[in-house]
Order: sequence, then C-alpha cells, then structure tokens
Amino acid sequence: MASPDSVFVNATIHTLDTTRPRASALAVRDGRLIAVGDVDDVRRAAGRDARVVDLGGRTVVPGFVESHCHFLYYGLTLDQVDARTPPNTSITDIQARVKEFARRLPPGTWIQGWGYDDTLVADMRHLTRQDLDPVAPDHPVYLRHISGHLGYANSAALQIAGLGRHAKSESGGHVVLDRAGDPTGEVHERPAQELITRHIPKVAYDDLREAARRATDVFARVGVTSFHDAGVGFSAGVDDFHAYQDAVASGDVPLRATLFPHYVLADRLTFHSGFGNDYLRVGPLKHIADGSIQGHTAALCDAYADRPGQTGLHVMNHGQLVDSYRAAHARGFQLATHGNGDAAIDSILEAYETVLREKPRADHRFRIEHCQMATEAQLDRMQRLGVMASFFAVHTYYWGDRHQRLFLGPGRAQRIDPLASALGRQIHFALHSDCPVTPVNPLMSVWSAVNRITREGKVLGPEQRILVRDALRAFTIDAAYLAFEDRDKGTLVPGKLGDFVVLDRDPLAVEPETIRDIQVLRTVVGGRDVFEADAAAR
Repeated sequence: MASPDSVFVNATIHTLDTTRPRASALAVRDGRLIAVGDVDDVRRAAGRDARVVDLGGRTVVPGFVESHCHFLYYGLTLDQVDARTPPNTSITDIQARVKEFARRLPPGTWIQGWGYDDTLVADMRHLTRQDLDPVAPDHPVYLRHISGHLGYANSAALQIAGLGRHAKSESGGHVVLDRAGDPTGEVHERPAQELITRHIPKVAYDDLREAARRATDVFARVGVTSFHDAGVGFSAGVDDFHAYQDAVASGDVPLRATLFPHYVLADRLTFHSGFGNDYLRVGPLKHIADGSIQGHTAALCDAYADRPGQTGLHVMNHGQLVDSYRAAHARGFQLATHGNGDAAIDSILEAYETVLREKPRADHRFRIEHCQMATEAQLDRMQRLGVMASFFAVHTYYWGDRHQRLFLGPGRAQRIDPLASALGRQIHFALHSDCPVTPVNPLMSVWSAVNRITREGKVLGPEQRILVRDALRAFTIDAAYLAFEDRDKGTLVPGKLGDFVVLDRDPLAVEPETIRDIQVLRTVVGGRDVFEADAAAR
C-alpha cells in the first residue's frame, strides 16, 4: 500500500531551479516531489492524510550529490589503523597504534591502515619497514598514504609478496629501493601496490556489508543523499557490486549509489553505464591516468618544485588509455578518468578526442576526476570536446600551503582547481571530497570553492573563487548532470526525487567565511528521513 503524502512547510527553500528559485513548502508522494511552492498550493496538491512536517523556518536545499568518493572502501578504513595526522603527530604515534593492533590480532593476521601523510608528521618523511618491523614482528603490515597512491609494508609483508633485493617495479608503479637495492617498504601507485595487496585475504562479504552501513551513517549526517563510488571493485572485485545490491535492497544503505566500475573489471561486466534504478545504478567506467600531487606521483609537464627532475608517473600511458577507452566506449560506457597533473590531463584529452573522432557520441559526458592542474588551454579543449570535470576543490584547504611551499611552488599552486575558469567556459563541473582522502562534508567543499582559504589562513588563487550559488550547484544539479541523473536529481521541482537537506542557516545569506560552520539538521531521501539531528542526539 502506498504511504501517505509528506508535506514539509515553513521553510526557506532554494530549489536551484532558475524558473522558480524560491519556495516555502514542498510535498512528496511515493518518493517524488508532487508540489513545490507556497504552503496553500502544496497542501492542495497533497492527500488528506498527508503527514505535515513543520521545518521551523529552516533552510532547505536539494540533496547533496557527492560526485567522487570511495564509499565502500571508506567504511572498511573505519576498522583499520588510523594513520592520519591528526590525530597522530609523529611516526611514534603510528607505531603505537600498529602495536595495539598486533597485540589484539593473532600472529600472521594482516594489519592494514589508512591516512599516513609524510608532510604533516613531525618526522617529515615516509614510513619504512624498519619503522614497522619492531612493533609488529609477527604480522604482515600494510599502511596506505592519505592520497591512496602510496603504501608502506613491513618486512613480513614484503617477504610474502616476494619483494627482495633489486625488486623490479611494474609499469606505471614504483617499488622504492634503498642504496643497497633492498625495498624500503614504500610502493607507489596501483601496479606496485598490488604486488603486496594481492596477497591480503579477500574482504569477507559480511565485512563489506558492515562497511556500507558504517559509511552510510557518516554520509547521511552531512547531507549526502546520492554518491558516486569512483572505482567499485577496488575492495573485493565483483563482490563489491553484490554487497551494494544486498545493502541497498535491505535498507542498510538508504542513500542513492552510482557505481563506477574499475576498468580492470571491464571484461567481467555484463552491464554498462545507466543500468539500474533510482537507488543503485551503474555510472562511468573508471580509469586512472596518474597519481597524486602530494604523493609526487601526479604526472606533471614540469618537475616538482621540491624534487627537480621528477615529473611523476603515468599509471596508464596514452596507448593503454586509447585501447581501454575504445573498448569501453564501443560497449556503451561513459568514461571517467582520474587525472591530477597537467601532463596526465593532456594524455586523457588526447585519448578522449581519439575515440570520439573514431566513434562520435553527441552526449557522451566524459569526465576528468580531480582535474586539479588543468591549464587554460586544456579547459579550452575540454569545452570543445564536451568533457566535464569533478574538481577536488577542498584540496586548496588541506594541501594548499604545501602545494606552494613544497610540491608545485607559488605560481602553479595558485591556480589548482580552476573553478572560475571552467565556469567562464560553461564547462559542467562538480565538486567532491574523494573520501576517505578528505572527510566527506559538502558544505566544507562549498566553503573551499567560495573562499579558497588554506589551513594557514591564506587565500590561494583568489581569481578562481566562485559564488555560493554556483558552488551549491556543483554539489547538486551539476553533479547530477555529470552522471546523466539531472532529470531526477539536483533541483527541487515536481517530478524529481524527493531528496533534500535541511540546514540550520542559509548558505546564500550568511558570510561566506562561515559556510563550513552550517549544520545539517535533517537529510531526506525520497521523502523519508535518513538522518535527523534531534534523533541522533537522543
């Protein structure tokens, strides 16, 4: 039996629809909006038995679409060693956490962790096997860098992986060796990381389901109603898809998930982009062209400021990109490619243009993920090709100071995440957190896009700041557009899904510097609460 209509009244509603930008009430029936406007019109549209919710004059915006994250993997990290800074300040702190895991787990059990940042710990260096061996001599240990593009193994893990003296690097990856030719324990990029991670036991199915539940709680609290998991298959291969199916069907994940299959699974997939329903659907096929700026593995045209002669890594070279794109494009997949450095972005655009020239598709919506160092010329080319971007704009806060001091130097750092330049060209773009690389928090990302303030309080590239409304669009309607979901999501108009967020203050009315302090009071998906602040406090 259909549930009664839900009517939400007494609110300042920003619909983000240009034809009717403001309203004071809305109604939802069977998961979709049936009316948006003033309270009298909305009440007339709703049934007599409608549930009426008074929002107390609060502000409503469309549900946030987190356009690039690693939802399932994030849930798994919540049960691993926390190697981030903060809470840690030194390698000694991290050693203590690893030692505690070793005390609790049976000998021989793998210990995994997430979040190490060599440029934030007091030691200002990468981890080595010599750091990890004394605190877990009877356990293989593998910790991941905050970027996700580097990893650190102890001697037990290296031995299991067969990485000894003069170990060879895989194409697109790098095994770091000391002066004697022995592995230090540090590995760069997926081809090298997998020399170790393929020996870690497969994640149990029940653990995947529990990871999804844990991640849901966090995402719902910050107003995320839809998310794009950018690289499904990374945790447990095709079992990731099965876990999502069961988690959504059971109600454990009441949010809307768009899954980006990892390109290495392409030959094993029997579906393509667009397959699914309102709660679970397949998005673009995810490729990886380079690494991360903070890991010195993003592919740059010019060398890193703090490492003369080093320009990073191409995880997939141009020929590999073209071959993979060509096959996926022919099968009907949308394409999304991780590209941070300007050299990688060049390679992506060249390959995109090649496959589109060979097999044109009018509305392809090919994407570049992160797109941090896009130049003005590259943005011109993106505009011409119809290529879109999901920008990692919160990078300006978390790493902006170090981009200036260490990685890029003051000139290049000023224009990372060139939002204003993209907006001026009418390029469709979204914003994202890349969680767990940074905490998922759409309002923090909006704040970063509007202010471009670093951790140390400096403004990084003020000419690339955008207006609050444009930043909100990048987390709602424009994010939905990037995944062919704009007919159902992103604005509050009749016929679209009843997904919205209730805020304690109006982001379009407060001082821009205070946007990140706005609190989410209620997150609603299909007219149903998936988070309510008062209920969570009880």
